Amino acid sequence: MLTRNQKIKYLIDSALASGQKYQCTYCKSEDCKEIDRKYLVTKLMECQNCHLYFRYPVDKKEENANFYQTEYQESDELTTHLPDALLLEKIKIDRFTYGNKNADRFLDLFARLFPEEKSLRIIDYGSSWGYTSYQFKQAGHQVQGYEISKPRAAYGIKNLEVDICLDEKMLRKENHIFFSYHVIEHHPDIASMISLAKSLLKDGGYFIAFSPNGSLPFRHKNKEIFHRFWGKVHPNFMNADFYKHIFQDQPYYITSNPVIYENIHPLQMQQSVIDDLSGVELLVIAKFVKS
Repeated sequence: MLTRNQKIKYLIDSALASGQKYQCTYCKSEDCKEIDRKYLVTKLMECQNCHLYFRYPVDKKEENANFYQTEYQESDELTTHLPDALLLEKIKIDRFTYGNKNADRFLDLFARLFPEEKSLRIIDYGSSWGYTSYQFKQAGHQVQGYEISKPRAAYGIKNLEVDICLDEKMLRKENHIFFSYHVIEHHPDIASMISLAKSLLKDGGYFIAFSPNGSLPFRHKNKEIFHRFWGKVHPNFMNADFYKHIFQDQPYYITSNPVIYENIHPLQMQQSVIDDLSGVELLVIAKFVKS
């Protein structure tokens, strides 16, 4: 969500940066095709090599970090807003149904992927102020969060007593799950995020990412929503073709909401499966099997 002044600044900055060469932010290919446009100067490009959808012009990493450190706000009044003590207690009592932050569906997914494990080692990447990490911890899992925003991380550490790192180098290895919820579409360097996940997962561990869905079935069904979903806040627009490309050597399961969790068993049989892609939210699960 951008304020009026932020929108004006975004358009001015985009116009000034419009001389950038077209280059995929993931694989660096210069073979890119425009698939959507806003305000004349901002474009959604598709890399013809890896199929990532990315916003052009591209922000510098420093600009991206500053934006999420000080300016980024979500409209749900919870993701980026820090509740006072009374509201926090109410949220905890209501099991985080306030703001739709209940994590039961994720816990169900983890149990299906590791039916024999009672306590999993989980990285909650992009943990905000720790509301999901806290629920994972309460369920008996060993959770370590990572968050770019210092105020949100400090709030979670103090008020929820969860482990949130501000430095990726401090994240432990040999994890069962690398989890992110609506983070990858914001990330300025998806390649580094995927590389980090691989380095932190144990053999047979899972990369799990939820994001807005940019796949063709959703785009054809919801052209107006597709058009709204990318921009300053979402410089990346994830789609099934991109995930198929980057996880071609790993078993994966790709679907959209509503997720039918009963269908996720093929991962344990080393198969790659693509399910319905017409929903608004995209889910990818990739199993990392180390050679």
